[in-house]
Parts: sequence; C-alpha cells; structure tokens
Amino acid sequence: MSEKSLATRIIEGLGGVENVAAVENCMTRLRTVVRDGSKVNKEALTSIKEVLRVAGTDNEPQIVLGPGVADTVSNEIKNIPGIKFSVNAGEAVMTKKSATGIFQFFAKVFTPLIPVFAGAGLIFGIMNIFKAIWNLNPEMAIFNPDTSTFMLALNVLANTFFTYLNIAVAMSAAKVAGGNPYLGLVAGGIIINLGGLAGTTGLFGVSIVNGRGGTLAALLAGVLIAYIEKKVRKVVPDALKIHIPPLVSIVVVGLLTIYAIQPVAGVISDSVTNLFLWLIDVAGPLAYGIIAACFLPLVMTGMHHGLSPVHTTFIETLGYTPIYSCCSLAGGGQVGAALALLLKYKKEQNLKDACIGGLPAGILGIGEPLIYGVSLPLGRVFLLACAGAFVGGIVLGLFPGQGAVTINVSGVLGGLVNTNPLAYYLAYAVSVIAGFAFTFVVGAKESALDEFRD
Repeated sequence: MSEKSLATRIIEGLGGVENVAAVENCMTRLRTVVRDGSKVNKEALTSIKEVLRVAGTDNEPQIVLGPGVADTVSNEIKNIPGIKFSVNAGEAVMTKKSATGIFQFFAKVFTPLIPVFAGAGLIFGIMNIFKAIWNLNPEMAIFNPDTSTFMLALNVLANTFFTYLNIAVAMSAAKVAGGNPYLGLVAGGIIINLGGLAGTTGLFGVSIVNGRGGTLAALLAGVLIAYIEKKVRKVVPDALKIHIPPLVSIVVVGLLTIYAIQPVAGVISDSVTNLFLWLIDVAGPLAYGIIAACFLPLVMTGMHHGLSPVHTTFIETLGYTPIYSCCSLAGGGQVGAALALLLKYKKEQNLKDACIGGLPAGILGIGEPLIYGVSLPLGRVFLLACAGAFVGGIVLGLFPGQGAVTINVSGVLGGLVNTNPLAYYLAYAVSVIAGFAFTFVVGAKESALDEFRD
C-alpha cells in the first residue's frame, strides 16, 4: 500500500478529517489528538496490514507504524485536503493530571531532539574509532586527539549540541506547552548564563552555579515561561501584546529560574543520580539486569520517555549515562528471540515475515516493530526476550564505569558511543544469545501462533 493510501485509511479509522485535531510523529509512532474519541475505529485501524498496533488513549491514539513510515505518513496526512489540525497538541497533554500525560509530555519534548542526539553522539563514536587507529599507528597524526586540528574540529561538532542542551530542551518544552519557543530559548539560556550570580545562594541556601538542575530545570522553566506568556497575553490590551507578555514572562520566570527552579531542580537531579548510583553500588550487576529486563515493558507503554531527563542528567554530571547502555540490551534480547523464532518455526511464513521485517530495525536499536509485530502477540516470547536482556544486563554490570555518552544510539551501534565498547558488545552478544536460547527452548504457545496463521 502506498503511503498516501495508508494515510487516507488511517484518517478514516480516526473518524475522518474533521475529527483530527492534532498530528505529529516520533520515530515509530503517529501521535494524534482527536476531537471525539468515540468516533475512532480501532478495529479498522488494527486491520490495516502496515499498522503494528494502536496504543494511547481514546482521545490521543498512537498508531505504531515502524521507523521511517511514521514520518512519511505524518507528512502525507498533513497534505490531505480538508484536514484541519494543530501542529502542537501539547496543551491537550498538559491538561492531564495522570502519569501517562507526563510521559507523553516528555515524549513530545524529547522526540524532536532524538535525531540530534543520535547524529552528534555518533560523531563521538567516529572519534573513538579514529583514536583507536592513532593508538595503533601514532604516525597518523591527523587522528591525534590532542594536537590534530581535524580531531579538535570534530570535538567541537560533537560537543556543541550537548553544550546548549538545556536551551534546546527549554525551547522544545515551551513549544509543546503552547508558548513561544524563543522565550523558551531565554529560559534555557539563563540556566547556563548566570555570569556574576554564580556562587550566590538561592532557595534553601543552595549555591547558584551555571547549569545546575540541568534538563529538569530547563523543562520546568520552558513550561512555566509558556504558561506565564499565555496568561498575560489574555489580559493585556491588543496594543501591548507584543511587549508586555514577553517582558513579564522573562522577568518573572527568569528570577524564579535563578532563585528557585535551578536550586530545587538541582537537588532533585542530584538525588535521582545518587539514587541510581547507590542502587548500582549496592545491587551491582543485578541492578543492571533488572533495568535491562524492565525496559521492553517501558517501551511498550511509552513510559521509557520518562527516563530521558534521567539520562541527560547523568550525561551532564558524569559525562555518560551508565543505564542507557543497559536499557539498549533489551533490544538484544528481542533480536535473539526473533532469530530463534525464525529457526524454530520455519514453516510459519507469516511469523517469518514479521520477524524478518522487524529485525533490521531491532538490530539498530528500534524495538517497536518486533515488540508489536512479534514478541508481544506471542505473549511469553516477550517475557523470554526480557529474560535475555536480564542476563546481558548482569554481564554489563561486571564492568563499572561503562556508559553511553549520548542517548538514542543503541543496538549494534551502541558500542560506538560507550566508554567501554568491548564491555558493551560482550553484554549485547550475551543478551542476543540468551534471548535466542530461552526462546528456542521454551518456544511460543501453540494458541498464540494462531494469530500468525491465515
């Protein structure tokens, strides 16, 4: 089916063009907001071959399509005649009081940043390869990390995004919250531009330092500045709407950010970081195994986006996130399970097609196609993949000090951005082997296989 036809059928399943209030996409999902959830025909949507699963809520359905497809279909939907939608569904999410709404908000904030995390992070990986070449052959001066202009330039390219990460997060948060993203730029910039105020004290006597609170402070400041701007805009005369809303927003949120948001967010960020480090220190490899085993269920529910601020806080404080590599091992367990299914059920053509279709994305660290297309429909195979990840996580935990210097680079590429590539690849291989072994020995229930039979 062409992307245009697929887009048309999805809109029909969502209740028609008049029912679509907002549409956007992440790497694998089409995220929508509808005006009337009762008009959404989930059975019609799930009957579409290209649709892996329909997730989300009645009013905010998420159509799981797979990597690349979600972006293409989203663009096709935006070109459908007669459709009227908002490019920003953030306010609908922000009105929710549930944890689901919070995770969806995190998803909307961090999804636009995913390609930048991946691209900038892979430059670090390329630099590591060049450094390894230089270590083997010091005569190749172009790869000398300390003196080569080429390597120093690569370092600038890799670090720039992470230097201004707080600005990017605050801008995205302000946009998702329905405000002016450039006011978010100001809010995020304040966090890293305290100048002479650095060293003074804020709330609870906490010292004010550049970058304190990290992305959590940026998230809060971005949301707050959008909220203040919208409230002020509603009450000022039209003649003053250009000047007064941004003036009040910058002054109020700026002072709150300096003296309250940063200190409080800093305490929270430090506490979360210390809690994870304490857990790792106390439980050791077992902690890594538990984190790895739990990651697929988090991806299935969309709650994995809630870890984004945790990862970025680790990167800002330690220079790497010790748990992201652990999380990416979940994909290794699932790849192993899919390979076992291919070998064990050779005659099940539909199952083979689903495995072959999802494996390329899975190997590159994108797990949704295999989750919704293979392991989850087979029930216990999903749990066996998690068990494979658990074993790989334990192996990874044997190497303290490892971690990813960026996020959204995983699968076979994950070693390129790890502080200990050999440890990562060993653990990834173990997760694949364990997922394969568990699935091949235990197998899928016969009744579950019926879903793949004509």
